[in-house]
Parts: sequence; C-alpha cells; structure tokens
Amino acid sequence: MNLRSIFFKTLGAGALGLALASAAGAQTYPQRPIRLIVTFGPGSGADTIGRILGERLSEQLKTSVVVENREGAGGAIGAALAARAPADGYTLMLGATTMTVSPYMQTAPQYDPVKDFVPVVKVAELPLMLIAGENAPYENLKELVDYARANPGKLSYATSGKGSPSHLGIELIRQATHIDVRDVPYKNVGQAMTDTLSGQVSFYFPAVTGALPQVTAGKARGLAIGATARSKQAPEVSTVAEQLGVSGLEVITWYGLFAPAGTPKEIVDRLYTETAKIMESEEVRGRIRKTGADVAMASPQAFAAQVRADTAKYSKLVRDLGLKE
Repeated sequence: MNLRSIFFKTLGAGALGLALASAAGAQTYPQRPIRLIVTFGPGSGADTIGRILGERLSEQLKTSVVVENREGAGGAIGAALAARAPADGYTLMLGATTMTVSPYMQTAPQYDPVKDFVPVVKVAELPLMLIAGENAPYENLKELVDYARANPGKLSYATSGKGSPSHLGIELIRQATHIDVRDVPYKNVGQAMTDTLSGQVSFYFPAVTGALPQVTAGKARGLAIGATARSKQAPEVSTVAEQLGVSGLEVITWYGLFAPAGTPKEIVDRLYTETAKIMESEEVRGRIRKTGADVAMASPQAFAAQVRADTAKYSKLVRDLGLKE
C-alpha cells in the first residue's frame, strides 16, 4: 500500500470516528442541567413561553432546564450572554424578533443575530394590531393612508420607544405608502394606549394582546392586523398586506429557541424533535394561545431563513431611520 492510500484511509477513518463520536454525543445528551436564557423579564409573553418549553423539555430530556431571565436593551443583554456561551447544547436562548433589531441600534454591537446563533425552532408568533380611537375619521388602514395623504403631517402615532416593534411596524407601512406622519414615543404601553383612545395621538400599533380588549370593548377601532393571515380572535380585521396590496408585509413578534453558533447539528436536531413533540400537546398549545400568541412551528432551516430575512430588513430600516445610538 502506497503512502497516498494510507493517508486517505487514515483520513476516512478519522472522519468516521468523528461522526460516530458526534452521534454518540447526541444520544447521551443531555448529561447535566440545561440553562435556558429568556431575553425578557418575568411575566412577559416570552417568559411565559420559555417556562412552558423549559418545563416540558425537562420532562422530555430527563434533566433540569433552568430558566434564567436576562432582560434589558430590547433583549440584547440576554442575547449577548447566550452568544458567548459554550456551543455544547447546555445553554439555550428563548429569543424574539427584537434580537434582529437591537444590535443595529448600538454603536458597538455585542452579537450578530445570524453568525452567532443556530436557530433551533420557532414556536410562536404574536401579531401587532393597528388601532385608533373610536372617533377617528378612518375605519381601516387603507382609509388612514388616504386621509394621511390628504393631510400631510397632521397625523401622529404612538410608539413604545424608538426601534420597538410598534415603531418599526409603522415605519415599514410608511415606507410602503410614503405617508407623512409623526412618531410620538412613550415610556409605557399604558399611556400610549390612553392617548390613542382619547385621540391625543392618531393611531398605535401594539401587540394584539393589548389592542384586542380595547377593540372588543368598543373603545378602539381595529384598523389592520400585522400577521400574514387574519386573526381568529378578530377575523373582521383585515391584514396590512391585504389592504395595501403588498405581499409579505407583516408586523409580528416571533418567539423561538436558539443555541450558540457551532452547537453540533445532532444536538440541534434532537432539540427540534423534542420541541415538535411538545408542541403536539393541545394543553401546551392552549397555554401559549393564552399569552395572545399563535402557535407557529418552523424547522431550523426555515427559522434560519426567517432570521436572515428579518435581520436584513430591520438592520436596513434602523440605518435608514438613523436610530443607532
């Protein structure tokens, strides 16, 4: 046998050994408790969903899954911590759409949403609902756009702060329609909602969980839903894309599991499979729906594509708006 044959035989044996070791590692995983970082505070929708998944993954994987809340900076603090963790499957993160926005708001980003993470599974989506006070001179988004074009600079909209979903959602609509409206940032959702209902500001784009009770009570008018399909909770409210005729224009907050970049594929696949089993439970789906979110599963590959698309969309929007601190 010549040296070339020996080299390739040795190389092949080495590759096979690595593959077998990786497969064996996945089969024995996990061997110790798993840390699940939630990038928002206790009581938030993300926290509730993270704790539901943590509880069930503990049962499925036969080990403790410890939820750790690391809130702040739109989820950037928790995401930066998770990005620096060892890529061994023992640190996971429950992230949201804001992780594709927050780093681009900072002069010195602490993580890259695409390069520093492996998406494991998307589990839920929370749509935003565009609302106005009951006395507003428009009954839907299309009428709002027509009114804004006829009255440039007259309308204002509430936001939950610069770079928040309620802010960027309106900016996406504004770019699509070229309307001239003013943003009014608020420190809390409660005051933004109060001023919207009273007509102090013209409209607001909060999560459906905050908007729907006001619409149901007749205190607010639902103008549009940010999801790609109408909400089962308010089927009479048409989507942004429907009204504007812009395919794919959606304003949602998604939630999903991530692992640090470099986490072995076998472990990622195992976590996806176990989560998919969990999400088959009607009891789990019902608990998630109580947060106002819709169950929306996506594989690692499909979720990665969505994260890449949202990162490209929001990083450009933040640059266009000059929002970097």
